[in-house]
Amino acid sequence: MDVSLKALNYFLATVEAGTIAGAARSLHVVPSAVLAGVNQVEAAFGLQLTTRHRARGVALTAAGHALKPRIQHLVDEYNTLLKEGADLRTQLTGTLRVGYYAPIAPAFMPAIVDGIFEGNTDLDITFVDCDNQAAQDGLLSGAHDVIVCFPEQTRPEVTYQTLLELPGYLLVPAEHPLASRSSLSLAEVGDEPFILLDQPNITEYYNDVFQQAGISPRVISTATHLEMVRSLVAAGLGVSLLHMQPLVDQAYNGAALRAVPLDPGVPPLRIAIGWFADNPRRLVRAFVDACVSHFESTEAERLLVR
Repeated sequence: MDVSLKALNYFLATVEAGTIAGAARSLHVVPSAVLAGVNQVEAAFGLQLTTRHRARGVALTAAGHALKPRIQHLVDEYNTLLKEGADLRTQLTGTLRVGYYAPIAPAFMPAIVDGIFEGNTDLDITFVDCDNQAAQDGLLSGAHDVIVCFPEQTRPEVTYQTLLELPGYLLVPAEHPLASRSSLSLAEVGDEPFILLDQPNITEYYNDVFQQAGISPRVISTATHLEMVRSLVAAGLGVSLLHMQPLVDQAYNGAALRAVPLDPGVPPLRIAIGWFADNPRRLVRAFVDACVSHFESTEAERLLVR
């Protein structure tokens, strides 16, 4: 196989831009050079890695999806070799794409990536908020390098490691009569209006929990974003059942909230990190290790209500 690194870079730029012309603009070369590079990569592998349509641009084939992470790894490692010379392990380079299905990710993700960015100037990280299914689909398609999600209906090709088990708690307005309690049971709030987070997997979980508790709560509102749920509760419209908490006790509307532990508790939710175990990219491994280390620290306890 005879293929140049320049051709591999042209291939990756085309996939990223979605068009030959777009890749040429980003690389400051003529479109014919990019087209020749993409053709060279496909000829070297003896596979059709892309489909090209005048109206829809360039898209990866199944073979292209399978090979793109490997090509990205090769280019990243080559760039690291040029930058670091003899010591390849002093810096991390390249792009890391993180898909996450974790409503409280903004509470812990900055602390995790802070250490990764330190001393690594040729590095960028993209975060994509998505549901559980989309997170796993994105990992399999190559859109994500690593995912943080609830490990439900996991794919056998993906390696998962549980980061934290999340106990349930009741979120109530700070002025609510029940806000001063040290703990509450679901039965005690069975007559309260409920505001629930409406996301895949979570909805089914709520149904099971309420059924086991023997209550049929009056759900007056649902929301697909956590901060909307928190703001509706803070406004005094109802209570909610949640798991991981932010590090602030105020909603977007400025009103105060109170997280009350459940006793008896409900089945916890798990948050996990997923990646391909055979992915050789050092950047992926570094992110996985940083996540595991963070959630093994006492810092993660601040996200839980016990």
